[in-house]
Amino acid sequence: MSSVHYNLDYLQQVFQGNDAMVRRILDSFEEQVPGYLDEMEARWSRGEWRDIHPLAHKARSSISMLGMDSLLDDILHIEQTSRNGDDEADIGARLGSARRSLSLALEALRRDRAGQVLSRTDRPASNPSRPSRKSGLRRA
Repeated sequence: MSSVHYNLDYLQQVFQGNDAMVRRILDSFEEQVPGYLDEMEARWSRGEWRDIHPLAHKARSSISMLGMDSLLDDILHIEQTSRNGDDEADIGARLGSARRSLSLALEALRRDRAGQVLSRTDRPASNPSRPSRKSGLRRA
């Protein structure tokens, strides 16, 4: 795929092609990370920018595992700025950039996951009792 919103190579390597585990990680990501970003934005709007870093830290490992490099860059910057008490002026812009990157990545993941389900039901199975080991989720 031509887009670079995520890369699941690391997960595929760690879980040795266990697609069920990769799907669980993706489900968890979709449930948790948007909430972390929502709370970071809420704290920013309340002027609590020094309290953002724990949330950025929680989100960081999930974002990293999914190869979301541009989102990771923003989250790392937000975490470091909040933790160190550096000039907070650019946190708002970084949160906006992170929100856009997350939205694009989630759209790509959802589209690709839906396509994977469709492609599994559309292709004839040589052995219907044995699911295919190949995942369609590698990189987008």
